Amino acid sequence: MPEAVADLLAIDIALLLPADAFTRVELLNVSLSARGTDGFRFDATHLPHVTLVQLFVSRRLLSALYRAVGAALRKTGPVELRTRGLGRGRTAVFIRLSPGSQLMQLHTRLMDTVLPFEARDPGRDAFYTEGEPARRADLQWVSQFRTHSSYDHFDPHITLGLGGVAEPEPFAFVASRVAACHLGRFCTCRAILRDWRLKPRMGE
Repeated sequence: MPEAVADLLAIDIALLLPADAFTRVELLNVSLSARGTDGFRFDATHLPHVTLVQLFVSRRLLSALYRAVGAALRKTGPVELRTRGLGRGRTAVFIRLSPGSQLMQLHTRLMDTVLPFEARDPGRDAFYTEGEPARRADLQWVSQFRTHSSYDHFDPHITLGLGGVAEPEPFAFVASRVAACHLGRFCTCRAILRDWRLKPRMGE
């Protein structure tokens, strides 16, 4: 009998990095002095990104969610981002980003947009695995994103991975691609489910 497919998916709606910024953070990721063998390296299924929204959503609502997000994204153009040093969570090191007004407006708009689609009572089977099962901390992080990590608590960043790394030089970049990604272990973006291009608005 085929294995049942989980109804809920752990989703990250995120800004993906342009090629120049991708190269910078990929080099930092490779240089990490990870503890033991746990951790990850950026590749085609571990994408560096800037999280805008995280949620659990039913597969049955994905098409409606994508339509709503697409409509919200028509109201913004490419996002200018600037780094501001390293930060460290309980396990991971990350690059902090300045929370400019354009980024904060986009985050707020998307948080408002996805609210009707958010599911409760998720499980670890909502995550992308392929031999890398989600941790309890991953489940908690997505479950608590709205209450702990959004709006006034939003702290934009690019997660680099586990271990230590030298402080990088500040840099700026423009992100013009947003993607809905299936989240995996360490809340990594493992698979792009849908993506959108941000187009400059008239007068910009």
